[in-house]
Parts: sequence; structure tokens; C-alpha cells
Amino acid sequence: MRGRTALMALAGAVAVAGYAARRAHRFPLDGRTALITGGSRGLGLLLARELGARGCRVVVCARDGDELHKAVADLRDRGVQAHAVRCDLRDRDQVHAMVADAVSRFGGLDIVVNNAGIIHSAPLDSLGEAEFDDAMRTMFWASLYVTQETRPHLGGGVLVNITSIGGKISPPHLLTYACAKFAQVGLSEGLDAELARHGIRVLTVVPGLMRTGSPRRAFYAGRPGLEYAWFSLLAAVPPVSMNSKRAARRIVNAIRDGRHHLTLTLEARVAMAVHGVAPSLTQTLLRAANRVLPGPGAEGPTSGLEAAPRADRWGMRLLTRLNDRASRDLNQLPGAEHGRVPEPRDSGRHARR
Repeated sequence: MRGRTALMALAGAVAVAGYAARRAHRFPLDGRTALITGGSRGLGLLLARELGARGCRVVVCARDGDELHKAVADLRDRGVQAHAVRCDLRDRDQVHAMVADAVSRFGGLDIVVNNAGIIHSAPLDSLGEAEFDDAMRTMFWASLYVTQETRPHLGGGVLVNITSIGGKISPPHLLTYACAKFAQVGLSEGLDAELARHGIRVLTVVPGLMRTGSPRRAFYAGRPGLEYAWFSLLAAVPPVSMNSKRAARRIVNAIRDGRHHLTLTLEARVAMAVHGVAPSLTQTLLRAANRVLPGPGAEGPTSGLEAAPRADRWGMRLLTRLNDRASRDLNQLPGAEHGRVPEPRDSGRHARR
């Protein structure tokens, strides 16, 4: 009995000490300046809203000027001090100019969020080297460029890398995404050790599936309608996918609380734990999953805006309504600010979460 009491007392003391340590390392958000890549829509826009609501000045960057205009209007309507910079993150010269613009606008940087990404859903036989290169340049090289350009301005600040469960376990039909995310996870965790002596904290965020509306801006090849159907279904159905507003709150809380690592969703934590102790089991499950996914096809990369109507004909809209609602709310659909869903069109080559 005494031993049990002592053990409970020790556990309580550890919990109290841990809470006190977290409180001591808190990073107040009010009055800070945050730069968010891929901040014009999806999770990036939600993070800009959440940081702005906590008192941060926000700089968002993206490639599409119209999307940036809508995002900044959205943020300012919410009372957020916001500034937009158009930038192709794959070009280091543009990244340099973007960072200089952000620093000049608000006098410095305190938080930098590497969020921009691109998703291709397709079997290997329907992918080419260009898709792999695009994914690496958008998610790995861009994260490195942004890190190197912001480091001189970020002493005492926080670098946040939005990675993915796809950077821990490589799923079929998302191979380009997984390869780039594995590289980004390695970069982020290594930077956490390297930059600590410079007073820069690195937070590695590992989300599972989230309802951000991203299937509309992903790209599909082989049999695009079927690829869109399976991907959008998984990204839309609770509890497989997470509410994106809740995800943004938890990420911002982790920035505030001094954390270095955050895994979102119970499913992602369980999958990582199982893969860590029994990788052969997860590989067996992934092989089984691949057998039920669409086979190769002849169509090249097709945007989700074009692929969605094909899936909608099969009744998918009823099953994916939560993600469709997120698409409208998070600037994923051109013209969505007026409540109308646009006609499908070619949206370019890049997607953001």
C-alpha cells in the first residue's frame, strides 16, 4: 500500500514538474509576427486566422495573386493585421525577396510556418519524374530555402514545419507526397537539434488526414475520377479525418506552449507506434490496401476541380459534404466567397493543404 502511495505521489510530482516546465517555456503570441507559406487557403489560412486571433501580425505567401487577395481580405475582416506576398517557393531568389518584404513590412519575424505542399494521387505507373521533382521542390527544398532565408531574423523565435503521417509511413498512390514528406521530417527533426544553439525552436507537426478541402486542389492521374473518390472519401469521414479548425488550434497551442513535436489524430499516433514495433505488419496492410485502389490508367495529371464532378456523379458529394464545406470556407474553390461552386477548370500545378 505504501509503495502504491509513493508511486502515485511520484507520478503526481512528475506531472506537476512537467506542467511547470511547460509554463516556464511558454511563448507569448500577442504582438508577434508570423510568416505562413501556402497561407492563402486550407490549413495555412486557418493557421493565419488562429494566429491573428491570438494577436499576431500575419504575412501569408502563395503563388496565386487572386487567392492571396481573398485571403488577406478574409483576415482583415476578422481584425487581423495581414500582408500578402506572391512567391514561388521553389525559386530561392523569390523566397529571399519574400522574406525581405515580410521583415520590412512588420519589422521582423517571430514565427515561420512551412506549410505549402502539393499532393498527387496516382499509381506509380501513372507518375513521372516531373511529379517527384515537383513534390521535392515544393515541400523539401522550399522548406529549406525558407529556413535559410529566415534564420537571421528568427533568433528567439519558432520555426514550424507542417509534415505528415505520410512522412512516417508511405502509403500507396501517394508516393511523391510521401517521399517529399519523409525528407521534410528528416529536415525538421535535424533542424531542431542544429538551431537550438541559435535560440530557434523547431516544432515538427505530424498531421493525419484533415478536413481542409485539399482534395479539390490535389492532382490525380491514371483514373482521376476514381483516385479523387477514394482520396476525398478518406479525407472527409470522421473519425478517420480531423476537423481542421481543431487542428489549427492545437498547432497554435503547441507554438505557444514551447513544444518541439506534435502528432495530430489518435490514428496517426497508433499507426506510428505500430509501424515502429511491427513494420512488417503495416507493410502487409499497405499491400492489401493497394490491391483495392484504382489500377493504372492513361490520363495525365488532372486537378481535383476537374476530377470532382466525375466522382459526384457516383453520389460522392453526399459522403464528402464536410470536406466540401471546408473547401468553401477555406478558399479552395474559386468564387466560393459568394457561396457558389465554380465550373471545373485547370487550376495550375500546385496544391496546398
